[in-house]
Amino acid sequence: MAECYLCYCQIIGEQQSIGTQFFLHTREVRNPRTEIGRHIGLGTWNASRSTKILIHGFLDNSQQTWWFDMINALLDAEDCNVVMTDWSKGNKFPYTQGSANGQVVGAEIALLVKFMEGHGGKAANMHIIAHSLGAQIAGYAGERIPGLGRISGLDPAGPYFEKTDAAVRLDPTDAQFVDVIHTDASHALLLGSLEPYGHVDIYPNGGKDQPKCPQTAGKLLLGLTNAAQIDLNGVFETTMCSHFAVVHYYTESIRSKCPYMAYPCSSFDEFRSAKCSIACDNGECNRMGYYASPSQGQGKLYLTTQDTNRAPYCAYHYEIVAKSTGEYIQTRGKFSVTLTGTLSTETVTFDDDETTFKSNSVETRLIPLGKDLGQILYVNMNFQKTGNWLSSAFYSNLWSFERITVINGDRQQR
Repeated sequence: MAECYLCYCQIIGEQQSIGTQFFLHTREVRNPRTEIGRHIGLGTWNASRSTKILIHGFLDNSQQTWWFDMINALLDAEDCNVVMTDWSKGNKFPYTQGSANGQVVGAEIALLVKFMEGHGGKAANMHIIAHSLGAQIAGYAGERIPGLGRISGLDPAGPYFEKTDAAVRLDPTDAQFVDVIHTDASHALLLGSLEPYGHVDIYPNGGKDQPKCPQTAGKLLLGLTNAAQIDLNGVFETTMCSHFAVVHYYTESIRSKCPYMAYPCSSFDEFRSAKCSIACDNGECNRMGYYASPSQGQGKLYLTTQDTNRAPYCAYHYEIVAKSTGEYIQTRGKFSVTLTGTLSTETVTFDDDETTFKSNSVETRLIPLGKDLGQILYVNMNFQKTGNWLSSAFYSNLWSFERITVINGDRQQR
């Protein structure tokens, strides 16, 4: 008992220097936000509602527009309690101290949850949504909260956590359901990590650089390590673009009608090469973001998205499988496919003179589109023989297919 009391006093003492604060948002009182805590009460927090606990990461704070966007999206989607954690007094340089402070913040969140349980709340109805170093803090909190419902880790911090024991990082034992999204595992800065941390780990665009985000460069690393010269807004827009893309993806997943379906595969290269089917006949797929489900596909899942500079970010995934007849021996050229759906029509390139089509062969392509075509009604394939005069004599002027199959992965229609 004395040992536990000593630990508790140590947490409180360090918490005072870190200055952890909790702010409650509800549909009744969205703004101005209300500070809550074990010593000042829970305000309008309602035990009958689910509770979302948000945690920002290193250098970030709770006043940024992206957190208010997420809070409003959550409240629009569900009548819940949203608690924003602010530990911005303890998340500055050096990173070693910030990551150490995170353990204290995690313990403080656990104490708040236990306080809520004492006022009728249930850990199973609580969902922690946390970014970067905040996602690792969520792990510290989760290991102290038996029966915690869910943790959504948004690009969990890699430095000092990657390839470490599960006891010191986010892992599947920290909640009943742990879903993780990886967006910035580039090797130069390694803000995130490719290492799986949850029951389901989703890697949009391979989990590294996100579309339209600047590529990581050594000079940006120099800027990050020099606290005196940091322009935080500039850093967020450049160096941390891929790292913060996940926050926007998650918020968009709450609001959007896009399914953000993610698909199982051994690697992103295999996924892009259409070597893994997007037909989820046995529930192997899952949705990225807020509507991820513990009863759907787990493990490593992949998907592509559109540019990060505009919403919606989702891409719709179509798999086209073309089986040739035995009528001709071989050919090469440009194959284009026109897909006519109930919502739209789109012409896409199936092969641009890159593949030799052979008799009775099967060619498969994964084609992401920026819009939902609806249910596919008609498929038209057009072929133009290669113009390469050196080799064109070896190829047929005509080609025929026995069957063309189109799979709409997001609608799971064939």
